[in-house]
Amino acid sequence: MHIDETLERTQWDLFWLPAGVRVVDRPDVLCLASPGGADYVNVVTRVRATDDALPALVAEVAAAHGDGPSRWMLAGSSRGAAVERALAAAGYAPTHEHFGYAIDVGAFRPRAAADVVVEPVVDRAGLLDCMAVAARAFGRPPPSPDDATAEDLALCTGPDARVHRFVARDRATGAPLASGGINAHPDLDFGFLWAGGTVPEARNRGAYSALLAARVARAGALGLGRVGLYARAATSAAIVAAHRFTRAGPMTYWERAPAPRT
Repeated sequence: MHIDETLERTQWDLFWLPAGVRVVDRPDVLCLASPGGADYVNVVTRVRATDDALPALVAEVAAAHGDGPSRWMLAGSSRGAAVERALAAAGYAPTHEHFGYAIDVGAFRPRAAADVVVEPVVDRAGLLDCMAVAARAFGRPPPSPDDATAEDLALCTGPDARVHRFVARDRATGAPLASGGINAHPDLDFGFLWAGGTVPEARNRGAYSALLAARVARAGALGLGRVGLYARAATSAAIVAAHRFTRAGPMTYWERAPAPRT
């Protein structure tokens, strides 16, 4: 299976979805909706509508997402000029450009970072560190302790976990430097890497590469043959390219900001 198709299919597997998120899964669209929730639970991950049906579909999704953020993930067969026109007309705009990348687990060559150690998330304290690092790395509001729910922890620590999260730390101080996850998709023989990011003051120290190596190693331990991700063109794409990941097609988020609070 081509990289683009494999990466697309990982986004249609909703085993990780939090309780209470509405799913609309029809031939023309796969949409998650949790009004007021984060962008990753107010997102369209597949669109197959005809050109003349797109304006009504975009309006339906916008209504389902309410006043919260609203995101369309356009990759592979979901991309096209018609859907982009419909989104722009409805007030959506493209954000960061990404590209798909993948590598065979056996072809990956880790790079040492002597002052960085990577730990899997095994408890609530580690999960909070993971979430806090991601928030800083991506410029989001810091999480509260209540954000690290028992459901989130069970998802990445249970005996049959398919979500695996990691934190890279300064070896001397234990300070968290980078974090990221990998979702296992055994039916695709693939591990999807997600939310890899480094806090600003720790960049260029090898923390992301160390985090990458830990996640690829976990994929190998799970018996998966390949790993891949959508890497942001301006940041992580250069790192995974340097690790000899094969580049595939583009992916762009089209987003509508949440309504202002009054």
